Amino acid sequence: MTTRAISPPNGGRHFARYLTYLSVPMIWFVHAALSQSSNDPFAFFRPSITISNSEHAQLDDGNSIARVLPTKGFEVAVLAATPVRVDGDRLLAWERRIEELKQNSHVLAIGRFSDPPRIEDLAGLELDSADVSATRSCRPRDCEIKLSSGEMEQLQSAEAQAQGNRNAAIQQVFRQIVLNRVQQYVANGHIPPNEDHRQQVQPASHFALLLDRMPFLRARLPQLVAYLRAYPLNANPGVESFFYWSKEHFARKAVISVTQVSMVRNDGSGLPEILIVGRNIFSTHYIDASLSVTALMRGDANDTNYLVYINRTEVDVLHGAFGGMIRHAIEDHLKKSTETLTELRQRLESGTPASDLTRISPSR
Repeated sequence: MTTRAISPPNGGRHFARYLTYLSVPMIWFVHAALSQSSNDPFAFFRPSITISNSEHAQLDDGNSIARVLPTKGFEVAVLAATPVRVDGDRLLAWERRIEELKQNSHVLAIGRFSDPPRIEDLAGLELDSADVSATRSCRPRDCEIKLSSGEMEQLQSAEAQAQGNRNAAIQQVFRQIVLNRVQQYVANGHIPPNEDHRQQVQPASHFALLLDRMPFLRARLPQLVAYLRAYPLNANPGVESFFYWSKEHFARKAVISVTQVSMVRNDGSGLPEILIVGRNIFSTHYIDASLSVTALMRGDANDTNYLVYINRTEVDVLHGAFGGMIRHAIEDHLKKSTETLTELRQRLESGTPASDLTRISPSR
């Protein structure tokens, strides 16, 4: 079998002219595509998440947007965004004051952990009376609170050995359980399994799946993803990290959670000026894993930037007779991100927080 070279039409001179004519529209096309990408402040999230032209127009009119994202299985997800007239320094200053930043009608109590975490950090944390009662009947594979089997035993032993106020004994042991979880995670990244249902849940594996469902992080900030996957083994001096606990009203229950916050500043073109990742490492109800991303995207020259919030949460209550109703309740809670973002925007634009923690603590 022989091959034959493809000859240029009508000789070399005509072919050169042909390439010149062909290159003009190609150069224009490439330039237009690059220009469109560089002018889009939300290109960072593509292709998995796209802000539509109509949504962009709403943001430019000063409005917030929110919508539920497509999901699979037991996951719920939401996208929200709002225009803001703040820079990265202002956002970081407020994020460090997480107790002030998250104040709203849904947050019943909140506190930031010291470095290193101490039991005194949890002085304002209490289980509701219904959860205290639930600890008495907690058994592996049948418990109303997300705990490991060993933690269930600790709570029941505390009540059995209590002399006098049993409620106070249970509350104190529960605070110690929360502290132990944070200390263990800081030391080696381990999170105990949830053994409240028939099937044991490993939160770390569920978090890894959620991280995979945010491919824009892996594509554009691979070092941050490596830090999140292997915490605390893969130290990154560019990441500032801290922990906080909260008690929030969520789908008919008060949910106690512990969240790790990781913040990074970026200078690259098309990257968020500030990116904040929230990872759930403990929740008493509903949540098996949760991952949130808050990004401050650079806007145009009139000092308007965009705050974009994405949350992916895997929950354990989307099956059974009430699964659809509970999914709707959770999605409705997440969709209220527009209200939360609007409050956040007002707080950010009001000035720096009263007690500004300006020093960036080292990565852990």
